[in-house]
Amino acid sequence: MWLILMLYAVLVVVLGCTSYVLMFRPKFRSLEFTKQYSLENGEIDEGFLGLDWKEWTFRSPHGYALKGQYLRGKADAPAALFVHGITWTRYGMAKYMRPFIELGWNVAAFDLAGHGESSAPRSFYPSFGFYEKFDVKEGVKALRSLFPRAPCYGLFGESLGAASVLEYAPFAGKATSREIDFIVADCPFSSAWEELMEQYRMIHVPNFFAWPAAQLLRGLARLLRGFDIKEASPIKAVVQTDVPILFAHGMEDRYVPTIMSVRMASARMANNVGLTELVLIPGAGHAKGIVTDRVRWLAGVMAFIERVRSEKGGH
Repeated sequence: MWLILMLYAVLVVVLGCTSYVLMFRPKFRSLEFTKQYSLENGEIDEGFLGLDWKEWTFRSPHGYALKGQYLRGKADAPAALFVHGITWTRYGMAKYMRPFIELGWNVAAFDLAGHGESSAPRSFYPSFGFYEKFDVKEGVKALRSLFPRAPCYGLFGESLGAASVLEYAPFAGKATSREIDFIVADCPFSSAWEELMEQYRMIHVPNFFAWPAAQLLRGLARLLRGFDIKEASPIKAVVQTDVPILFAHGMEDRYVPTIMSVRMASARMANNVGLTELVLIPGAGHAKGIVTDRVRWLAGVMAFIERVRSEKGGH
């Protein structure tokens, strides 16, 4: 019996520690790698790269510099900030930016802490939105400074970026005093804890191993990262804000389950806390909604934005 218990404890520790490494020390791609990937996969082209992009830097409230780029559109056009997913860089948001650039919008994107050109102390990334939400808040302020005449401000996020913008949302203010007018969150997870448990389910780890291993990882994150992964929770944040939110999700997402967006949208609708839309893309995997069915994705997003601007009294 003692041998069995010892073996069980060892397996739990190995699973928890391995999970911590995979979760907090993934392989981060360079800016050049992501640019080339985007070129090779048709997300950007030389014409996109040849636009009049300007380098952009602002500071995190935690002291490090966040770097990105912006492009001026029409003087009276809306402005939008785009936030990428884990291990990637701002080039991953090009597929979302392109249709808005074509419409003359002012756009900006930055590399999250520890990604691309944004260096930061290792303890700050990734935190699954817990620390990133404060960087998003500074990014929104910087966006508004870049484009002070914009009649409408939008915030787009993908995966980790989507979770981060959702976790930022309660800080955006309410009604006419909002820092941001709408959020589009593509394939966000509902919480870091739920995503971890989902990954265990996907590889068929029994719950009697998964739960204690997750608790061990949670303790390591508290000790080494300074936060509780249960507090990296977009699903808690979205019911604390009346900022209009559109959730977009591929129906074949095997990394972040589609049901996570469905649950967050349902929670907002049930609590009647703000304009909420849900766009599901059949056949689309993780972060592939807009490239799988551009027409459906854009139709849903554009209709949502027009509704937001109409209710705001924009043009």
